[in-house]
Amino acid sequence: MAGAPERSRGARALAATGCVLAALVAWTLATGPDAHAEPSSAVCLLPRTAVHHSEGVDSAPGGYARAQGDVNALMVFLSFPDAPPELTPRQVAADHYPATADFWSAASYGKFRLHLHTVDRWLTMPHSATRYAISRDWRAADRTAYLRDALTVADPVVDFAGYDVVYLVADPGAPGVDSDATKVVNLAAPVTLDGNPIGRLVTVFEQHPPDHNVLAHETGHVFDLPDLYYRPPLGSTADWDTHVGDWDLMGSQFGLAPEPFAWHKWKLGWLAPGQVGCLTGAGTTYHDLSPDETPDGGTKLLVVRTGPDSALAIEARTTAGNDATACRQGVLLYRVRSDRESGDGPIDVIDGHPGTSACAGSSVYPPLADAPLGVGESYALPDGSTRVTVTGHEPDGDWAVKVTRTLPGGTGA
Repeated sequence: MAGAPERSRGARALAATGCVLAALVAWTLATGPDAHAEPSSAVCLLPRTAVHHSEGVDSAPGGYARAQGDVNALMVFLSFPDAPPELTPRQVAADHYPATADFWSAASYGKFRLHLHTVDRWLTMPHSATRYAISRDWRAADRTAYLRDALTVADPVVDFAGYDVVYLVADPGAPGVDSDATKVVNLAAPVTLDGNPIGRLVTVFEQHPPDHNVLAHETGHVFDLPDLYYRPPLGSTADWDTHVGDWDLMGSQFGLAPEPFAWHKWKLGWLAPGQVGCLTGAGTTYHDLSPDETPDGGTKLLVVRTGPDSALAIEARTTAGNDATACRQGVLLYRVRSDRESGDGPIDVIDGHPGTSACAGSSVYPPLADAPLGVGESYALPDGSTRVTVTGHEPDGDWAVKVTRTLPGGTGA
């Protein structure tokens, strides 16, 4: 964790001119970039569609940073005039780092290294936190005012050049700071600060200590990963975690198995071409699946195309690394839809044991905590086109699976 360079006095004077302020006042907010792309001819590459955070993998998303190699993140600390901070910036930064960087380094098999740089002092906002009416469903006008004031305060002091990720961290103890409002804000058009076009910002309003894995979850959005949870209508008592349960932190940051799905690792470029198997045609094939959590091994993901924008994904999960607290291990199946936007169920985990639940005391959604198939168990798609059977668990940790596919009007081998 390194200190971020601060601006020189000359740069401060330049930033004080009306140019930056005029750009800030002109901001509007949008749901996300236009990610429309033509479908790929490759059978299993779902097409990227125009929905927010599409799960399509046929092309790279426009306007998003690449989660590969060394990526620099900047953390700016914001206080409020009515509440002197009780914590130091270093203490607040330690709430999130190195835990966030460690999570993504393990998840990416070391291919994504997030380096945090901090401004090691509080920068005071012009108004109290309550004045900005911070909340989960923040009014656009209040949110825009907060962002405008935050960057107006920071720009004369902070050099934004060279950062792919920017966290604006509010004083956890200030009245009016609401942890439900922690999220990524996408700008309708990038704002250029110190020559760096910034298209999205992570606004952090966590308490001390913060929610588990919260910044890792929000960082996932910066790299085009969608929310996988279900948000019930206002006033509803429905469960938020019915789509994926504990699996993948983009569902629940409190999940027992937060390791990203192998589909997301494919989307972010962390899997080699030989680690993804595309199953086509009728017949029976046999495969060894290396667990999603382990850095070594061969095939991590099997894909069966089920429609123009849908696929069945098959991967192995084990109790290691980021998933050390997972409730069950085995072969996990899930449906992927690239035409469903973030928060609208782009991924649904298939319950391999629909009659049972597990880990009721710790799982965010016990009915899916025991979703993976074990040795000797199988699952068939409702239309009968595909059946997956787990045939073994190898000494090296791999899971052996048999996949039988039947074309319409025919039979599998």
